[in-house]
Amino acid sequence: MAYHLAIFVENKLGKLEQITKILAENGINIFGVSLASVGAFGVVKILTNQPERAYQLLQEEGITVSKRKATIVLLPDRPGEMHKLLKLLAANQINIEDCYGFVLDAQVQAALVLEAEKYPLLEGILKDHGYQLLPEDQFTT
Repeated sequence: MAYHLAIFVENKLGKLEQITKILAENGINIFGVSLASVGAFGVVKILTNQPERAYQLLQEEGITVSKRKATIVLLPDRPGEMHKLLKLLAANQINIEDCYGFVLDAQVQAALVLEAEKYPLLEGILKDHGYQLLPEDQFTT
C-alpha cells in the first residue's frame, strides 16, 4: 500500500503552480500526477517521494488536501494488460474508485495507481495472481 495526495483546487491560473512550488522548494519529488477538473474546481492527485511531509506542508499553506491509500500495481506495457487486470478485479467484486497510470519503461513496464474501498482484498487478489505491487518505499527518501 502507498499513499497519494488528493488536493482540491480552484480551476484558476497559478493554482497548480502554487502546489508544485511548495513541493519543489522543500525538495519533494512528484513522480505521478493526475488532474480532473469539473468547472470552477478540480482535484489534483499526486504521488510523491515524501507523502506525509508533502501533506503537512500543503496543509500549513491552507491548501485543502487529503492523504489517501492507494495500491500501485506494475503491469507489462502492452495492449490488453489493463483490461486483463480490471476483468480480474470485477470478477472478484472489487470496484475501482479512482485510477491513473504512467509508463515506467516504454514497452516494458507501466504502473497503475488504484484506489478501492476493499484495498486489503485488492492487494491480496493481485498478489495471489502474480501481480507485483510497487512498495511504498520505492520512491520515498
